[in-house]
Amino acid sequence: MKLKSVLSAALLAATAPNAFALAGESGPEPSRHIMNFDDVELSALIADVSTVTGYTFIVHPDARTKRVTVSSSTPLTRDQVFDVFLSALRVHGFTAVPAGRSTYRIVPERQAVSDASTSASDANTFTTEIFALKHSSARDVAAVIKPLIAEQGQVVANNASNTLVVVDYASNLPRLRTMLEQIDSDPSVTQTISLKNIPAREMATILTSLSVPPGENSYSVDFQAVASDTGNAIVLKGDEALVKRAIEVSRELDSHDRTEDTLRVIPLNNANAVDLVPVLQQMAGAMDARRAAGGEPDASTTIAHHESTNSLVISAPPETLSALERIVTDLDRRRSQVLVEAIIVEMSDDTARELGLQFLVSGTNDSTVPFVSTNYSRSAPSMLALAGALSSNTPFNTGTAETNPFAEAAVNSLLGLSGLSIGVGGQDGDTLFGAILTAVENDTQSRILSKPFNMTLDNGTSSLLVGQEVPVATGEVLGNANTNPFRTVERRDVGVGLDVTPRISNDDTIRLDITQEVSNIAQAITTGSSTDLIFNTRKISTSVIADNGEIIVLGGLVEQTESVTNEKVPVLGDIPVAGRLFRSEGKGLGRTNLMVFIRPTIVRNRDDARAATSRSYRYLRAQELWTGEGDSGESLDRFVNQVLGSPPPQ
Repeated sequence: MKLKSVLSAALLAATAPNAFALAGESGPEPSRHIMNFDDVELSALIADVSTVTGYTFIVHPDARTKRVTVSSSTPLTRDQVFDVFLSALRVHGFTAVPAGRSTYRIVPERQAVSDASTSASDANTFTTEIFALKHSSARDVAAVIKPLIAEQGQVVANNASNTLVVVDYASNLPRLRTMLEQIDSDPSVTQTISLKNIPAREMATILTSLSVPPGENSYSVDFQAVASDTGNAIVLKGDEALVKRAIEVSRELDSHDRTEDTLRVIPLNNANAVDLVPVLQQMAGAMDARRAAGGEPDASTTIAHHESTNSLVISAPPETLSALERIVTDLDRRRSQVLVEAIIVEMSDDTARELGLQFLVSGTNDSTVPFVSTNYSRSAPSMLALAGALSSNTPFNTGTAETNPFAEAAVNSLLGLSGLSIGVGGQDGDTLFGAILTAVENDTQSRILSKPFNMTLDNGTSSLLVGQEVPVATGEVLGNANTNPFRTVERRDVGVGLDVTPRISNDDTIRLDITQEVSNIAQAITTGSSTDLIFNTRKISTSVIADNGEIIVLGGLVEQTESVTNEKVPVLGDIPVAGRLFRSEGKGLGRTNLMVFIRPTIVRNRDDARAATSRSYRYLRAQELWTGEGDSGESLDRFVNQVLGSPPPQ
């Protein structure tokens, strides 16, 4: 360390003998440099400081034209020399910006602002600091502190986060920090006032209305009046002058005695007056009994309702009347609604294959050829019916086709024919023969999507049914000789139905009591002169808890059925290969996937209702545009505008 100081002193003596003078050594870093520059070029000062500190300086061209004067009468350390150097640069509108290890850029202040770091390395360097304000407006505070920062410094107000971004010399930031703490203090005061005659909610509404200037909303005024129903008091918070004026107004209004005011008419906005009367009567009876037990004069409470205006008419002592008003205010709140959307997905795949061979050999008239035949119940057409219709040697044949019942049976079996049928037959002398090969494959796939949805009040029940009423015979009576027939019919709802009762919890979960049903007619069975119907029904009755806006599954069915039917001639049908001639085979495979999903959405206000309506309307409008119908003159938007007289949901 001593050797380095001696070399520095030698360099200073060679380059600027009158600028730095050598002082005595003391301590690990002696104060040995005395600065003495009299109207020298700034570049000369930069060169000498670089020699003393060992820093590398990159100089802006404008700095070479400046001349400086620096004088010190006491010895300085190396760090003190660098601080004096930075102060000299600041006086002439320049600053040193770190550009690397032991390297600085000497640039004008206006350029150094954009390079200011968030950590202060020296008191004479530009530093960036962010101030978060809690009570004051960032824009107003920026206008106040702007004249207090350096000429090239900057103050930026961010209104979104209510913060200030300040770029200034590090030496000036502590002063700004102290000033901002004093400016950004909460000037509001808080006072509580107990009321005797006027309800707290009514007084809070009056004071808030008086504190809001015309054309402004309550959020732009630094004043709040909050009602406490428990103690019939109001809490005032805001500017001291506003709070003082509110106290004077509230005391003046509350000074009027309301002991003679025992009658009140309360119109309701959301609740039903008929439903509130029993609740209020029960509470009023308890208060009257307590008052009578205390020895107070007998003054009973009378509560009635006016159905046309949905209003309550209450006659009661002042204390009871005030308590009943608070109860009515709490109960007469806007109830939330719940939009319940169900999605029913049903996919099925049914496959059936049948293969069978029928043959017949029979003699006619006096032939000795034996009768041999195979006939299966699942095969069409019927071999025996065809043979009976073609043969003339039957006890029913009288020469006309109308009197032969086999002819009608043959026609019906041919009408039920499906798939491929290949047959051969004929008569050779007194021998009747025939053979029919039938093959059929049936594959049915279906995909049914339904989305019933409805909206109902919290704790209200809503029902939705989209379908038909189908008549179902429940009884039939015939008189003597089949005269005066009488039939009773019951109509049954068939379609998609949804019954739901939602209950909203405080944590935004929803309990749903749901009954979901999907039904349709499967087929009709005709027996004689009567027809019976077979219905397909999928029904779920359950209670679930769901989060707001979440999709949950209610239930479903995943089913796969497989059936194999074989009809054969005993023994002969089991012969390998040749046994195919003596049997009929059928195979069926059915798959069914049924799932029911549901999504409840809480609708608390007008904006939620508008969003739910717009979403459903946009879906219909998109379907219309997809099919090309939206380009016509009779679009959905135009229809809504013409019928309802208002623009469609946006």
